[in-house]
Amino acid sequence: MNIKRIVAVAVTLAGFLIAGIIFSGNESDGYSEVQPVAETASVSSTASSSAIRAPDFTLTGMDGKKVSLSDYEGSVVIINFWTTWCGPCRYEIPDLMELREKYDGDLVVLGISLDYDPSAVVPRFAERLGINYPILYGDDEIARTYGGVSGIPTTFIIDRDMNLYRRYIGYRPQSVFINDIEDLI
Repeated sequence: MNIKRIVAVAVTLAGFLIAGIIFSGNESDGYSEVQPVAETASVSSTASSSAIRAPDFTLTGMDGKKVSLSDYEGSVVIINFWTTWCGPCRYEIPDLMELREKYDGDLVVLGISLDYDPSAVVPRFAERLGINYPILYGDDEIARTYGGVSGIPTTFIIDRDMNLYRRYIGYRPQSVFINDIEDLI
């Protein structure tokens, strides 16, 4: 074997190892962290006296317009932190697009890109995938505001009163989000 072939095999194996770690998580159900928000440093469970209001923000969208979370009060909101280079994020995006269509009027999906230079890579990526929900350009500050996004994708479910309901770190099948949405609608 020549050096190029050895390097190619090593890179491929490393990619499979990383993908396995991302998809396996550390929970018995095969997924990584799932928590009602009240159990985390900055997130809440159901609408109760211990509910935590979702931190409001104003971010720039791909179209250059400012978008605030508070614009969507009265709707269930999914906030999905992601990047263009994240494999599991690519699996979730079509599911989020379907959910946005299925629950149109009751559900808002906001994608927050944490790419290094999002305006350079996100528009072309979003167009190629046909993303049908607002994509906002995030940064370290918004990630910290939401408790420090420690992995991507990270998804927050927010109830109609703007309270944090759930946080999911890592890929989730669409059925997980449907259960939460149905609980909140």
